[in-house]
Amino acid sequence: MTLTTRTFLYFLLPFAFILHSCGTTTDTVEVVDTTPRAERAEEEVDEEDEFYELHIGVIDPVTNFDPLYARNLSTQRVLMLLYDGLMKLDSNGDPQPALAREVDVSDDGHVYTFTINRDIFYRDSRVFTAGVGRRIHASDVKWAFERAARAAHPPLAAELLMDIRGYENYYLEQRNIYDPERRVLQEVSGIRVVDEQTVRIELNNPDPDFLAKLASPNLLIYPREAVRNSEDGLAKRPVGTGHYELNRMEENRVILVKNQSENSLDRENRPVINRLEFRYFNNEEELYQAFTDGDLDWIPELGPLASSRLTNESYELRPDYRDSYSLSPQNSERITAFYLNRRAVVNHDWLRTRIGYLTREDLSIRGEINLNNERFMLVDDAEPEAEYFIAYTENFVAENILTQLQNLIFQPDSELVFFDIRVVTRRTSIYTELTDSMRQKWYPISGDYWLRVDTKILSLYKPHVTGIQTSAVPWNLYLPEIRVRNGETVSIQ
Repeated sequence: MTLTTRTFLYFLLPFAFILHSCGTTTDTVEVVDTTPRAERAEEEVDEEDEFYELHIGVIDPVTNFDPLYARNLSTQRVLMLLYDGLMKLDSNGDPQPALAREVDVSDDGHVYTFTINRDIFYRDSRVFTAGVGRRIHASDVKWAFERAARAAHPPLAAELLMDIRGYENYYLEQRNIYDPERRVLQEVSGIRVVDEQTVRIELNNPDPDFLAKLASPNLLIYPREAVRNSEDGLAKRPVGTGHYELNRMEENRVILVKNQSENSLDRENRPVINRLEFRYFNNEEELYQAFTDGDLDWIPELGPLASSRLTNESYELRPDYRDSYSLSPQNSERITAFYLNRRAVVNHDWLRTRIGYLTREDLSIRGEINLNNERFMLVDDAEPEAEYFIAYTENFVAENILTQLQNLIFQPDSELVFFDIRVVTRRTSIYTELTDSMRQKWYPISGDYWLRVDTKILSLYKPHVTGIQTSAVPWNLYLPEIRVRNGETVSIQ
């Protein structure tokens, strides 16, 4: 068929909510069509009478532009504007062709043949000869997917590709045989480049979600030149085929501008917004202060404190705010899970007991709360440790709940303390996992959590912004329909 060690006092700062106020291996396919982008005929250039910009507030930091390292939702939202994948998801979460012009699936569901749209070019960049972006090639797909298996990179992308024939063996060898000279596998046998526009992927078993997985932000496609010919690789110098390109990145700000080298003649729904500014804030107080001060036009995902303050139980704006703001509840969730470290050298009897007495009603947060604390043995005479350590997290939902736990469980007998590192050590007592409702369907997090909170994604924006769509895809910002009335946005600095 065809488919066209910091203390926890950081979290105890008062929330003054003022509403006015990121192994090597031998590459199998080396020949790439380096045909540069042709100059666009003058009459093909869209003349824009007005300049539109959009100021977007995010609370997850955007620190790496390499798709393999896109862990948090804010980073994923930015990367989806810089790159394209073989597939994309529509607002219902259904897969549609993106870089692939056509997809043919064998009758038994094992073999997928993708015909690449070779009218698409990578943006102009110094990583290419003469700085001119080249035409996309089917070998780019194979190279990017095999790179995801290599030991130097997180497993986020590779986890979604394990059903491909030979992928798991390649992945395990790359990550367990440290001497490249001793490796046997030079490629993933289930990914074959047929010609410059055709790549064929064979699965071990049919997977009804395979096309949707290929739309993940971690499986976006990029040229190998961007990794090989740049000192910073993709981390700081993204090279993609998306509607936007990186203009500059500052400490707490990422600015994207329209990809002027984009010349695919058949691309539809190109956004009218010329400039996007993403601003990152350390906490909800700063984010919403900037929004109410007029420095931001749109917050794609409200934090838990703002959600409780601004909306009712039905996720509708409270009457006092309906004239000033607009709200779009999304059909997707952020999922935050809490775990007790079984390998810890710390005695957890006291902590397990305190957790065991928790109820859902004790936690004040909007969302679906799943508390699995019945298995904890209660030892009422257990003595607490002076400090219990947490692996560092920037997930603002986790921060909010950990603040509550500090007050509910630890004080005054103990203290919750953050390690300065992001990995779980033998001294770590609690750690968290972050995922979302879409990825959870494809690659569920471990079910051994003692607490899981699913928070609905709510999008808040000013009345001069229109076209915000409801979506089941947590990481997609659908820009083609968005309009911003000029004169009501912050001017370029």
